Amino acid sequence: MNRTILTIGPFDSSGATGIVADIKTFQTFRVYGAPVSTAIIAQNTSGIQGVFPIPMEFVGQQMEAVVSDMPLHAAKIGMLTEANSIEIVASLLNALNIKCPLMVDPVIFNHEGQRLVNDDAVAAIKSKLIPLAFAVTPNIKEAELLTGVAIKDMNNAKEAAKILFGLGTKHVIVTGGQLQEVRSLDLWYDGSHFHVFEAPRLKTKNTLGLGCTFSSIVIALIARGLGMGESIEKAKQYLAKAMQHPFQIGKGLGPLNHTIPM
Repeated sequence: MNRTILTIGPFDSSGATGIVADIKTFQTFRVYGAPVSTAIIAQNTSGIQGVFPIPMEFVGQQMEAVVSDMPLHAAKIGMLTEANSIEIVASLLNALNIKCPLMVDPVIFNHEGQRLVNDDAVAAIKSKLIPLAFAVTPNIKEAELLTGVAIKDMNNAKEAAKILFGLGTKHVIVTGGQLQEVRSLDLWYDGSHFHVFEAPRLKTKNTLGLGCTFSSIVIALIARGLGMGESIEKAKQYLAKAMQHPFQIGKGLGPLNHTIPM
């Protein structure tokens, strides 16, 4: 475990999403995770009850503490709900000279479909974070909001991916769990070619933390030297296992089982 990933996002009391899910994922995929908390979320398997933001001065202090001591091989940004916070984190990435591959997981909706981010924050994601990203991993609803494209099929997803790529990222992965298809489809666009990844659609409610974990697996494997295509394929294979061997915890959506070997 000689690769270190900085992950920036909220601490989730349910243990299923945010930087808690990131750390579990990184441990499973044998990389070292250094978490920076931007907020504390009161959440369980049924939903979010409250969000307590951490002052941005202390977010910066956490980032500086990590960067001053540890060589970074990748970084990830999860949910940031305010435009000001997004702008400050982007400035800190530049000020601290964090140039390793950056995964941006633009969390805009929670698992209930509740919107967590206002229009100013969406604009800041587009103008401040995506241009710095090595890869961005919106789901269908997030890609729609970021691009203005109504995504009903794979052709629409390709149109949205082109728009996102045009914002400055090197790779776009539109996760297609919400497409009404027989199989689960994810779309990767590298600026030249589209690549579609298929997997059986599983009938399960054990999906809490799915998006966070997917992006964390991909960036962990990138940090270990794998290519993007292989990283996405391995992420989909692992998530299928984690959904089929869940923890039976809580009254709502079941959390993924990050203890399943990769």
